[in-house]
Amino acid sequence: MHLGRREKVPFPEAYKGFRLIRIHGRVHALPPTAQVERILSTPGMLDRHPAVLSAPTLAEIERLVDAWDERAERTEALKQVEGYDIVRHRDAFYAVPQSAGAVDLDVPGDRQRVGVIAGTGAEELERTVRRVAAGAPVEFAGWLPIFSVSGNCGAHPQFKHTGNPPEGYRFTRSAPPGEKRVVPPAPSARGLRARGARLGQKLAKAARSAILAARSALNFVRPQRGVTIATRVAVFAAFVRLLVTLLRRGCKPGAVLNFLQTRHLQSQLLLGRQELVFLTSMPYTFGQNDWVIEIEDPTTLFYPLVQNGHTCGLSLADSPYFPIVKTLLEADHCKAILTHMRSTAELVPALFKSEAIRKKVVYAPLGVRLPERWQRHDPQPADEPIHLLFINSWCQVPENFYVRGGLDVLEAFAILRKRYPQLRLTMRTELPALDDHYLRILEGGWVRIVNRFLTDEEMAELHAESHIFLLPAARVHIVSLLQAMSYGLAVVGSDGWGMEEYLEHEQNGLVVRGRYGKASWADPEAGMLRENYEFMYTPDPEVVAGIVESVSRLVEDQELRRRLGQTARANVRDEYNLDSWNRGLKAALDRASGGAPERVVTLQRVEAEPREDGVRSHQADACEVR
Repeated sequence: MHLGRREKVPFPEAYKGFRLIRIHGRVHALPPTAQVERILSTPGMLDRHPAVLSAPTLAEIERLVDAWDERAERTEALKQVEGYDIVRHRDAFYAVPQSAGAVDLDVPGDRQRVGVIAGTGAEELERTVRRVAAGAPVEFAGWLPIFSVSGNCGAHPQFKHTGNPPEGYRFTRSAPPGEKRVVPPAPSARGLRARGARLGQKLAKAARSAILAARSALNFVRPQRGVTIATRVAVFAAFVRLLVTLLRRGCKPGAVLNFLQTRHLQSQLLLGRQELVFLTSMPYTFGQNDWVIEIEDPTTLFYPLVQNGHTCGLSLADSPYFPIVKTLLEADHCKAILTHMRSTAELVPALFKSEAIRKKVVYAPLGVRLPERWQRHDPQPADEPIHLLFINSWCQVPENFYVRGGLDVLEAFAILRKRYPQLRLTMRTELPALDDHYLRILEGGWVRIVNRFLTDEEMAELHAESHIFLLPAARVHIVSLLQAMSYGLAVVGSDGWGMEEYLEHEQNGLVVRGRYGKASWADPEAGMLRENYEFMYTPDPEVVAGIVESVSRLVEDQELRRRLGQTARANVRDEYNLDSWNRGLKAALDRASGGAPERVVTLQRVEAEPREDGVRSHQADACEVR
């Protein structure tokens, strides 16, 4: 057949009102009801947004568009209750704050940002909204732009509990709708020292102080959408008040200006004036509002000026930022310091040696929801696959693969798969650059790498289908640990700091030795969590051997696997649940509002009688006040 000149047919940009995008081997169709520009500009959203149609060919995408039902995509308004619009969107029901502006209900981050309440029906949501509306407002500050460059901890699953506030309170979010803000990273101490070496130490300090002072003054008058003059005056007054207080306390001027710069003035202006603010992990405030902070360890109180993983040889008490943080915590506007780690509740008073700070510390174990679908470890043939699960941090930073013990997992799996051909390993992680040795382990088979975004439903399925959860990390990762326990997985964890507050060897999991005292440990005399992540960048033979031994036991003993998993799930049901956590959160908020005595709340663990299924759990049935 003879062929000659043929005109090139361009790929169409639209079809029946849908925007067509051909990328990465797929064709996507964005409906006219979608926020097209936002979907295209947000990494990963094109692949995971429920409104976007996807197919391998143009012909198939056209068939999907032809069958598209606009009515199924439409959001139906049902009623208005106490400042909320109750709507039905797809097959779900939501209560949306009327002050939220435009919000994409298909995006979990959007729903969390503006405080959308989910429910199973309109009547249930109406009851929930009326209960929430009657509560005292607490501003959840995790939406502030500064948190987006601080591990995005404001959006971390650890703080999903704010969607289920304790009785008498409601969390609000004053984030301006529909505006995307990019915040430059806070200046690092290392970069400042490097500049100091080039300019001369004294000259660099003077120049830096002048630049920071000029920048701070300029930011107060820089135009900012949604920021009123009254807000600027209130924040400026708080800034000056804190600056003067710190200087009077003898804090070094350069350190003070550097610290104030890291609070990010634009975030403080956006936050404005609130009755009570709930901060996540870092005290990003000038003190213009009363505030409560939830922390996992003391180090984050100094972030970004002191960072986790590098505290093994530090003396925080000698840091120029120590008196600054101490002053901030002692001030009247700091109302409570909430933590889910008993160790932290003891370290914070020891670190600051301040009676005022000690009285503000509130401790309560964290709680998570109990999923309906979980791993029951039903009897199975010896050659049936047994699934191991390793998960990197929520923010999926590739380097955190090391901190979670990823190298030790690969080394152990190379040994285990030769013993037990039925083992399968799933690693939910972005991989850092790895040596060929580890690439060969991955190429050897039965290792699945999942490095894409997973929805909540996909994560639930991944947990429920796994049998053994591997967390040989440098330290505790509380949400990952509790979620694995809630799904009934047999957990193999490390003895890193904080892990054994929740994971009890031979009771609800197996603990591998080798992290405590090397990668992390509590220093009660200094009041510090000491960490040295350098040990995590090469495998530890002791940890690898411990993983091999623990997994071998769980493979060969199905009853042990079942008992540990069921006990772990029972612990979440009876102790590490949202009701127990909310009692501690309520104590902190009550203290902030003046309705509770100054105290540290600790939940006593009382051994419960074994149930009919033989599972012995713990119950938090008493509060000890000290």
